[in-house]
Amino acid sequence: MTEEELFPPGRHERAEAIWQRLRAHPHLPDRDSRHCELVEFLGWEVAQRAPFTTPWLFEQDPRWDHYRQQLGLEVNDFRLMHQVSLFNRLDPERHDMFWILDGLLARLEELGGPDELSVLDFGCGPAQTGLAFASEGYRTVLDDVAPNYCEYQRFMASIRGLDPVVVQTAEDEYYDTGRDGHRYGLVIEWSTLEHSPDVRQAVDEITAGLVPGGIFLTTTLAHEWTPERREHYAKDALDDDVAAQLFSPELDDYLRERFEVLSPERTLAKVLVKRA
Repeated sequence: MTEEELFPPGRHERAEAIWQRLRAHPHLPDRDSRHCELVEFLGWEVAQRAPFTTPWLFEQDPRWDHYRQQLGLEVNDFRLMHQVSLFNRLDPERHDMFWILDGLLARLEELGGPDELSVLDFGCGPAQTGLAFASEGYRTVLDDVAPNYCEYQRFMASIRGLDPVVVQTAEDEYYDTGRDGHRYGLVIEWSTLEHSPDVRQAVDEITAGLVPGGIFLTTTLAHEWTPERREHYAKDALDDDVAAQLFSPELDDYLRERFEVLSPERTLAKVLVKRA
């Protein structure tokens, strides 16, 4: 399998349609629509501050907590508003899901489609990616450790008429796709494993139910660890042990034994196809 076979150049019609369809306020630009959703969810008094939560600061930076306090926001509200306000993973102006969504959907259909396969969005945060697959009829599991993210996922799904499976797990637990009785065609890990205490265990459990030829989509693993990437992930992990796990050659070898690694253009993610 080649990247061009899975992701033909210029094939983004379904991604465009889903991006537009999932906009809660379709008459508004995407970012304005997201801010209106935050008002619906958090109320005006809190959500009016959303446009000012977009600066990117690592949480160990003293400026991060000072800035949050200046905004008068609780930690969890600030984190949620920052992610929702700053980006939409389906936005074609970002190097994110938009550019590979058509290929992922085509692959899922080759493997059996929504009647046979489930999708896991692991550590999904605002669940923008997971809801794309739920809107295409897939049983989609949205998994996160933060209660307010899970509440927001349910809110987002309800106003779109969708019914994903929302699961809140503990920080040292991982959703085991091999134990829930369903076959998985896709597992999404988008900037989550750097917050997982045991990276190898997390990978094993979230991909346990992947069918042969299924896809493990990851932004964290199977990369070349340049000094710049190491510095970024070490800061984001907030834990030297977790960072060491991410950078481990043994983990990379383990992944490449189990998966074929593809590097499609215009996205931050690596596409890992499970070997038979």
